[in-house]
Amino acid sequence: MGTSTSNRGQNGKTPLVPSWLDDNGGDNSPSDPRNSDGGIQQDKNKPQPDPRRFSAPRNNFTRYINSGGSGGGSLRRATSSYVRHSAGGSQNATMRLGSARGSTARLVSVMGGFARGGVSATARLFHLGDIFGKSAEDVFLRIMDFVCPDGGNTDEGIARSAYIEALSTMPEWENKQIETLTPPEFLAFIEIYMASVIQKKIVNDIGNKLFSLPNNVAIIENIEAQMNDFIRNTITDAVTKLNVDIRNIDQQQAQGVVDSVYKTAFDMMVSYGEE
Repeated sequence: MGTSTSNRGQNGKTPLVPSWLDDNGGDNSPSDPRNSDGGIQQDKNKPQPDPRRFSAPRNNFTRYINSGGSGGGSLRRATSSYVRHSAGGSQNATMRLGSARGSTARLVSVMGGFARGGVSATARLFHLGDIFGKSAEDVFLRIMDFVCPDGGNTDEGIARSAYIEALSTMPEWENKQIETLTPPEFLAFIEIYMASVIQKKIVNDIGNKLFSLPNNVAIIENIEAQMNDFIRNTITDAVTKLNVDIRNIDQQQAQGVVDSVYKTAFDMMVSYGEE
């Protein structure tokens, strides 16, 4: 979690879905939930949040941290309670991802175009420049500013950090041309990215104790690995359940698909924590 954007965690008085997450500029881009096909619409009649709603998930997450990564039950209970109580349900948990939702939709839009075999056409559509014949790693670095615009708020930092970490898991892409990547490879990158977004959001909201750990690299790596595996599995299960085919997702559908995957993954976290 070395590139995570950390803070002191969420205050219990913070709205379930802060008002600043409602405004994405009002355009027709994938980052605007009001203009997406099937995206989540924000309920304007927000209930008043419980100021103690972060206590239970933080306590369980602290137990998980203290276990050195072996306390899988505490992790499942922490994430389940986080979704149900801290966020107010899977829909709110999805909305609370903020600008990371739009970043994911932009990534899916570009990857969908690439996966359909239209690398050059997709590059022209999104003004990505001449990328045909370039290494996949170079292309993904080039489009990072388009997918994850650099900004100052936490959600933008989470999106950008998650993108960098996802790309670091693909060292073989340095020697592969972008047009040789297969649809499953594009989808795998999206899953890794989405899992990293959720992981960083949860850590920022309830994982404040993590940042005070002793400088024991092995323990920290184990905590991170176990949490990453758990969240990545929920994303993969959600993609499978929704029968997502990256080749069939266009720019207009991207936000709706992204929101559905995030929401389904959060629902699964709740169910896994109750088992």
